Amino acid sequence: MTNTIAIFGGSQELTFKKIGKKLGVNVVHHNGKVRNGGNAKAFKAIIKKADCVVVCLDACGHVSMDVVKDLAKKLGKKIDYINGFGATGAVQAGLTLLNREEDVAA
Repeated sequence: MTNTIAIFGGSQELTFKKIGKKLGVNVVHHNGKVRNGGNAKAFKAIIKKADCVVVCLDACGHVSMDVVKDLAKKLGKKIDYINGFGATGAVQAGLTLLNREEDVAA
């Protein structure tokens, strides 16, 4: 079964998915931009599909970050925050989280 990483922030959805595919993981993405505050329903659906969550701090609004953080905690998903917009860094951060989960399970 292939692991899935949820990435919030940025506009490089195809790049995130392409890098994820090369590294053997699925990537689901949301640009983190919403109207009238965080969109908990859309975020929750994405986080439920994922094994871990990565938030690109420089590419995501504060309200969205807070909503994602709260949902990840409620759903028991590991979360990491990265600076910048880089697709490779975001996917690598997700892989690091996944590897930590495997170490704990072993």
